[in-house]
Amino acid sequence: MKKIFLACALLALPLIGAKAEVDPNFYVYLCFGQSNMEGNAKPEAVDMTVDERFQMLATCDFDNPKRTLGQWYTATPPIVSPAGGLGMSDYFGRTMIKALPDVKVGVVAVAMGGSPIEMFDKDKYAQKLKQSPNEWWATLAKKYYGGNPYQRLVDMGKKAQEVGVIKGILLHQGCSNCGDPSWPNMVKKIYNDLLADLGLEAADVPLFVGETLRQDQGGGCSSHNTQVARMPQVVPTSHVVSSKDIPGNGVDPWHFSAKGYRMFGKRYAIEALRLMGVEVEDDPEEEQPVDGLVPGEAFTSINALEGQSFAIVNEGGKRALYGSDNQNLGYEEYDAAFADSNAGYLFKTESVKVGGNNYYLLRLITPTGSPYNIWGSPGYLNSQPTTGWCSFILGLNNQNGQDMENGAVWDIQYEEGLGFSLKNIGTGLYLYSNAPANSETPVYWNFCKLKQAGTNAIQQVCVQQPGNVYYDLSGRRVAIPAKGIYIINGKKVVIK
Repeated sequence: MKKIFLACALLALPLIGAKAEVDPNFYVYLCFGQSNMEGNAKPEAVDMTVDERFQMLATCDFDNPKRTLGQWYTATPPIVSPAGGLGMSDYFGRTMIKALPDVKVGVVAVAMGGSPIEMFDKDKYAQKLKQSPNEWWATLAKKYYGGNPYQRLVDMGKKAQEVGVIKGILLHQGCSNCGDPSWPNMVKKIYNDLLADLGLEAADVPLFVGETLRQDQGGGCSSHNTQVARMPQVVPTSHVVSSKDIPGNGVDPWHFSAKGYRMFGKRYAIEALRLMGVEVEDDPEEEQPVDGLVPGEAFTSINALEGQSFAIVNEGGKRALYGSDNQNLGYEEYDAAFADSNAGYLFKTESVKVGGNNYYLLRLITPTGSPYNIWGSPGYLNSQPTTGWCSFILGLNNQNGQDMENGAVWDIQYEEGLGFSLKNIGTGLYLYSNAPANSETPVYWNFCKLKQAGTNAIQQVCVQQPGNVYYDLSGRRVAIPAKGIYIINGKKVVIK
């Protein structure tokens, strides 16, 4: 009897400390943010049936349903914390597994209602917690995540890497930092820290950033979407997920309805799948297709701009600069920016010398193709001082400016694979939206012609050019592709 027992014990020894093998077809996504990521809607009956290929890693202990920190479960809501409900990640995962029948998808989510973005900064969270120990988000952070949400996300990310492969990061946050121009760079730091601490490469792990509730849906912090739209310029591997037409809950100005979370989660998945070359359509009743003007052929040098009219576009954020019906500079999605009711949405460069150096003015062009005049003077793009609140289309009352000297003078530089930067000579800083030029780091825009959506016919001054439109695996448009893997018309293509 002793010999038999000893033999069994010896046979069991190799199993001690054994680890599960990493499954390359287990796609893992990290998720973080505040209440919309945590989940604010009560799940309905339709939400309670979940395919077991969609998994959640518990990032805290749950009482109901009973879940243990660090264990995997089928992703039945709530999947972020006991304080949450139906949220962004629910229908993200469901859409992913439906489109990818041969893979499992797992989410690792850490979020607290009302949380400022600083709570996910490993160098700032402690001070933020000390400053506001009694806030609701502080209570949640301490109760569920040991007071350090960032570290919990990293620890659970490492655990997920034992069995799967991290394929992306989802973020929904902003109302607690509404309109803060430093927000994109704070997100960039957190993203880079996560990549470094988990041994990931940005090219392999895109960042998906969702917009806040739109004003026409009752949104109270819709102005933050200007900052969300900047993300692809600050983090080239980031992608904006639109909240257009996604309904609010009708109760408060921050949260979406259960239907809204289903729609929004699917849109996150559509963006992630698009980068894999998998096309999934949004439901027709949820979003009408664009039928107006959209970006066409992109310019790839400053010399090519001479004599040409062009749109100034943030293609990642799907927005463009335009002149409204008075002196204001607008910055909205394509359907609003490229409307004939606007003063104009195309620009032309005019050379100007300042201090012996060659720079440019940007003259607004009307929808009919003529130069725009305002109050009897030519209309140019002018930045206010950095203490101002916007940029304008105005004349040149001061030397090469309206509100300040050289406020209409721009140093325009082209960077291969990124686009054009607009450095204002008056402020000495870069333009990133219709706010004054006040970014210390370059922000890149696409300068392009326009075409009618769904056609190849270039409108107005546009001339059709042959050839495909290439995107790298980060979703950035590439004018002249080198060797590598690109996405062309939704399909992956290897260029040798």
